[in-house]
Amino acid sequence: MAKTSNPLFLVPLKFGLIGAAFNVLAILVVFYLGKHPLLLNPLVNGQLVLYALIIFASFKYFKDQYSEGILHFWQGLAIGLFAYIVMSSVIAIFIYGFSAVEDTQFLSEFIRLKTNELTLNKDAYFEAMGVGEEAYNRALSALPGTKPIHLALLYIRQSILIGLLLTIVFSILMRNKVSTNR
Repeated sequence: MAKTSNPLFLVPLKFGLIGAAFNVLAILVVFYLGKHPLLLNPLVNGQLVLYALIIFASFKYFKDQYSEGILHFWQGLAIGLFAYIVMSSVIAIFIYGFSAVEDTQFLSEFIRLKTNELTLNKDAYFEAMGVGEEAYNRALSALPGTKPIHLALLYIRQSILIGLLLTIVFSILMRNKVSTNR
C-alpha cells in the first residue's frame, strides 16, 4: 500500500472524516428526536453549516500549517472537493447501513413520512414541481420500493451541490491574490 505525506490529500481526509463523524451524530440526534433528517431542507438542517465549517477549517489548516499562509485557487478546489467527497461518501455509507437495519426503522419512516407529505401536499407538489397527475402517481407508487441505496444516493445528491458551491466560494475568498504591480 502506497503511503503519502501530501497535505493536499491528508488535510481534507482528516477534516472530511471529522465532518462525517459530526454529521452522523447530527443525523442520529435529529432522527431520534422525531424528525427524519433526509426530509428536512439541507439548507436549514445544519448540513450547510457543517459543510461550510469543515471546508473552511480544512482551507485554514492547510494554509497555516503547510503553505506559509498561501492558498492558491487550485489548492482550495482540490482540498474542498476532496473534503466534501470524503464527508459525503462516509455519511452515505452510514445512511445505507443504518437504513438496511430494519430495527432502526430509518427506511420505513422515510417511506411513511414521504408518502404522507406527498398525499397531504398534492396540490403544492403539482405547482412546485410543475408535474402532472401521472408523474405524481408514479412518484407516489415508487415510494414503497425505496431501498437503502436510494437514501444514500439522495444524501449524495444533496451534498454535491452544497459542497461544490461552498468549495468554489471559499476557494475564491481565501486564495492569495497575486499582485501584477512590480
